[in-house]
Amino acid sequence: MQLKSILQGQIQDGELLPDSRLYSENELCKIFGVSRTVVREALSELVHDRFIYRIQGKGTFISGRKEEQDYAGSNIGFSGEMVGKGRKVLTKILQQKLADPGEREQRMLRLTSPQRVVQIRRLLYIGDTPRLLVDMSFPADLVSGFENVNLGNRSIYDVLRRRYGLVPASSERWIEAIRPTEKQAGLLKISPDTPVVGIESCAYLADGRAFEYYYGCHRSDISRLHFTFR
Repeated sequence: MQLKSILQGQIQDGELLPDSRLYSENELCKIFGVSRTVVREALSELVHDRFIYRIQGKGTFISGRKEEQDYAGSNIGFSGEMVGKGRKVLTKILQQKLADPGEREQRMLRLTSPQRVVQIRRLLYIGDTPRLLVDMSFPADLVSGFENVNLGNRSIYDVLRRRYGLVPASSERWIEAIRPTEKQAGLLKISPDTPVVGIESCAYLADGRAFEYYYGCHRSDISRLHFTFR
């Protein structure tokens, strides 16, 4: 446990950099004056806790520690979670308009023709790093004038609650690994070969009406999603 604690501290303090090679078992035995059994047990614990990873025939390497995020398993949203953690979220509005719904939007929001929707595309940043690209659609009859509301650096759920009295009571969510399009990759500042997590969601009011259709592209190279089941 002492050896594990020392190595874990070096990783968390940045002394051992992500994807750099860790000392061999023999080197660790000599450096810390412990047996091979102690070294192997400490390394096994660090692998289990995702601080290091092994590549057969090449050695042991330092993992990049990914931030854990809970928003995909709740109704608070990305911005709400980050603000709650004391992080500053910057939002770039790429699109905000009144439009005719696509087939998927119409089906998910249970719309009957000729209902329209307010479509919003946002890119959310932490610092200078884009983290989440989101497309959202709302039935226009529930959010009259929403296409003209200033949403810069604001939580959409907070605006919906304050302006329209709309609060999600439940939601359905589907999660998949996807390859981003070139446009999505460019906006997220990643290679088109970098997989992202696609999060599709439909939120409902207390009376069962669908009021939000959502599709987000989450950067899985920076953080991982965490879910709690009760």
